[in-house]
Amino acid sequence: MATDALLAVQASVTKTATFNGAGVNLPGGTPRRGFFIRVLYSAATNASGSNSVTFQVDVSADNSTFYAKTVDNEHVVNLSTTAQSGELFLPIETSDPYIRLTATFAGAGSTPTITYQGDLVLGRPS
Repeated sequence: MATDALLAVQASVTKTATFNGAGVNLPGGTPRRGFFIRVLYSAATNASGSNSVTFQVDVSADNSTFYAKTVDNEHVVNLSTTAQSGELFLPIETSDPYIRLTATFAGAGSTPTITYQGDLVLGRPS
């Protein structure tokens, strides 16, 4: 697996509500084999009830209007009162030049939170 240390799709952030990251320019889109966005997350918890965070890749032709690229590129983290950490890989193949990482919170629990970052990687570990 190769990571482009110079291309963070999302710098480390802590969020408690839905968040759309900034668009990242990939001139010409992705190569035919595509890339992966590696999401490293930690401190994923909620105080009570049931919450989840769904990570997905959005794409755009103009860095203004984004749409979800939903072919196997969203992953759900179910929150609990026990802090979790982990690593997710979201595939991305697109001819659109802009991508972003979105975290969508759902559920009726209280005080959901997650810290995460996203990096562009060339392959997924086996």
